[in-house]
Amino acid sequence: MLFKGILKKNIIFGVLFFMHLTSLHSKAFFRMNEQCLKAQSLIYELRISEAKAILSEEKIKSPENIAVSWLGEYCLYITLFISENEKEYKASQQEWKNYIKSVENSPTDDAWYRFILSDMYLHRASVKLKMNDNFSAGSDIKTANLLLKDNEILFPTFLPDNKNIGLIKALFSAIPKNYAWLGNILGFEGNLEDGMLKIETYLNSPLNENEHKWLKVETAFIYALLQHHFQKKTNEAWQTIDKYTTDFKNNPLLNYMRATIAGYAGKNEEQIQILSQKPNHNNTLPFYYLDYMLGVAKLRALHTDAAMYFKLFTVKFKGENYIKSAYRYLAWFNIIRGDLDASATYYSLCLKNGKEYQEEDKQAAKEAKEALRWTKELLEARLLFDGHYYALSLDILNTIEEIKLTHIKFKLELNYRKARIFQETKEYASALVLFDKVINTGKNETYYYSAYSALQMGTIYELLKNKQQAKYYFEKAKNNFPKNEEYQNSIELKAKSGLKRIGH
Repeated sequence: MLFKGILKKNIIFGVLFFMHLTSLHSKAFFRMNEQCLKAQSLIYELRISEAKAILSEEKIKSPENIAVSWLGEYCLYITLFISENEKEYKASQQEWKNYIKSVENSPTDDAWYRFILSDMYLHRASVKLKMNDNFSAGSDIKTANLLLKDNEILFPTFLPDNKNIGLIKALFSAIPKNYAWLGNILGFEGNLEDGMLKIETYLNSPLNENEHKWLKVETAFIYALLQHHFQKKTNEAWQTIDKYTTDFKNNPLLNYMRATIAGYAGKNEEQIQILSQKPNHNNTLPFYYLDYMLGVAKLRALHTDAAMYFKLFTVKFKGENYIKSAYRYLAWFNIIRGDLDASATYYSLCLKNGKEYQEEDKQAAKEAKEALRWTKELLEARLLFDGHYYALSLDILNTIEEIKLTHIKFKLELNYRKARIFQETKEYASALVLFDKVINTGKNETYYYSAYSALQMGTIYELLKNKQQAKYYFEKAKNNFPKNEEYQNSIELKAKSGLKRIGH
């Protein structure tokens, strides 16, 4: 009887204890209440300290609300993504783990649970990629993908998942060779059409509750970037982002999104206006990359005040990316001014500072090492072309005699730039002749001109509905220029995207 009594008590105790644990887990929930939404808005305004203060109070009031951890992690993500501070990145690893664990240890029967975790892992992966921590980034992407797959099975109608699923599918549809291992880790090949459709489905859905407000803004930016880079739909990309970024004068992240797509769409004057009206850094996380962007846009319009924005960026920004590029732009600015000594100084600073992770920085460092001197006229034409001032650029190019250019790089630049202008102004026959000349002249050089010429020929033939020739030149761009050292990932990605568009 005693044994039975003890056993009965233990069973009752066990059941009660299990019910207690279950009740603890069941308390977890996701809710974007008024305070969470306020914090999220502050994050987009880069008023990170204010957002953190609200979230700290909300964590005390509602410790079971996993939205609080999601937004706290977003504060960390945005801070590191913008600052690119390597010391802060290394010091933040435990904090990032804590945010992820706080959600993992609070499982709910809500579809937002796995979505939030996938978002956190993708955030961390994107920062790791910026820091060149590629293998660890691949592991995070794999984890995010598994979470999304589970959510697709459990909650097949949950549309916010489409943002992350669509992004992964699109990115891995044209992954460069040196990142192919990431695709192997994930265990699947991407699908651009499926990825774009998923993102579009969520973006165009009638969902408009609190939790979707800023999530749709982020989704619109992702969609616009993919439209430009993968689908060659630059005008559509601008239409996508336009309506989501009307408050760009008060919101630095919206300013960045709008200015980025304006630049891709060839709206250089508009890009200058957008960035000139960016909010100041008072009481916000400084976003010095916007100064770099403004310097680039102004230099492309040959504005005499462009240099001040590059100087501000190189002095204030504590990250490593685009530093070499900024110094190269300062060198270019001084070539145009005729101050060759200052130009040489900035090329020297280009070699000493920053890292070679980004394509722009790699090319800047290569140019600084070569110490080849641009002519003022050719450089002005190049910059005007980049700003989409095609008529002005061509006027200058037509004054330059190829025979007087002393180095093969500048001969290639002259013919490539003319060809690109003819391409953009739909004079395709003239463009194809010059692109072919560039390919034959520069196929054994280390410069990007020949590979990019093949890529552009593929694009022209795609527009002309000649899929056979388009395929030939996209394949050529991807495979036939082993000595090219510039923009390799970009060329391969664009060539693969072109092949996908024509069904190969």
